[in-house]
Amino acid sequence: MNAVVQQNQAPQANPIAKLQEQFDTRESSFKAALPAHIPVERFMRVVMTATQRNPDLVAADRVSLFNSALLAAQDGLLPDGREGALVIYNTKKGNDWVKSVQWMPMIAGILKKCRNSGELSSVEAHTVHANDKFSYRIGIDEQPIHEPDWFGDRGAVVGVYAVARLKDGTRVSEIMGKTEIEKVRAISKSKDKGPWVDWWEEMARKTVLRRLSKRLPISSDLDDLIRRDDALYDFDGARQDAQQRAPRSLAGKLDALAKPNREPAAIEHQTGGVPTVTEAECDEAEAILEREPEPAKVTSGKPARTGADPAPGEAGPAGEVTDADDGRFPPLEGDAPPVDPMADARQRGAEAKRDGLGTRAMPGEYRAEGREAEAEAWLKGHKDGVVQMAEVR
Repeated sequence: MNAVVQQNQAPQANPIAKLQEQFDTRESSFKAALPAHIPVERFMRVVMTATQRNPDLVAADRVSLFNSALLAAQDGLLPDGREGALVIYNTKKGNDWVKSVQWMPMIAGILKKCRNSGELSSVEAHTVHANDKFSYRIGIDEQPIHEPDWFGDRGAVVGVYAVARLKDGTRVSEIMGKTEIEKVRAISKSKDKGPWVDWWEEMARKTVLRRLSKRLPISSDLDDLIRRDDALYDFDGARQDAQQRAPRSLAGKLDALAKPNREPAAIEHQTGGVPTVTEAECDEAEAILEREPEPAKVTSGKPARTGADPAPGEAGPAGEVTDADDGRFPPLEGDAPPVDPMADARQRGAEAKRDGLGTRAMPGEYRAEGREAEAEAWLKGHKDGVVQMAEVR
């Protein structure tokens, strides 16, 4: 009786064999995506080896697995755990959580593509250990000086750095401490498993290289390669957390922008930690600080107030208090009547936006206590960017 039941039961298909058949039917798509130097047979063999080593890939969402493998083929890299990897992460579809697959280029694959692109002379990324000799003087050293103790106990990893050499010989460097790397890991959807656990140093080197890439003249294809694993990071959660932690008052926001030792921003760096101020704002502030100061403008026949001139009601260099009619800026014949201070602030903000300046260009007089309304008007004018030509200063 048992023998009859066993004969009537249909044999269960081997999931690996079924997956192999599904990949075989898509061989032409992979062949079209792969570069000429990678045979499609070799690529398919590497993909199947990856699925056999990680059974979760077989049980994961099949569409995401095929799409991730196709992205690997388009990048011309193998998902062999060295050039890249097929990573599992949880994602929500409707009311259910499912396991999805994401293609993640690894540091070796990214460096390979960078070197073969012809856009850079060289690029490299390394880890720094506690017992290594490491120094970098900003504005003095062309690149970090790193002397590892190759034959001794190097100690724990304390940081990473990346250096790229451009075609003109210029070297560009980026350095990140372990704390910064861990902040990047903290917003990863797979921070407790997968590459961040199995290949921490590889991920750390990739993170600093990703940050360096923002300052390099690379193609959009290479930039896309570096950002293939964006789906593995909770950018929305990081931005919401940053907004909640950001200073509430206008003065607090301006103070935060002026802090010299800012925390790196969420991977919008792409790849630093969760900041109190976005990295775009900080980078914009740095660009403003690097600009040469503009000459003082003359408006309505009056010399413009410079940083050395006190605002009305403030103490001057000798301690005296000035006002708008103290005679230091005497009206000239034919001068236009004084404009509304709020309208003037909005106008000046719009002009700053027109000239390509950021919010850090707000005049210092508007940062003074009691002038918050004018500061808000300046920011509104900068945001709107509308310059009234009849009132241009």
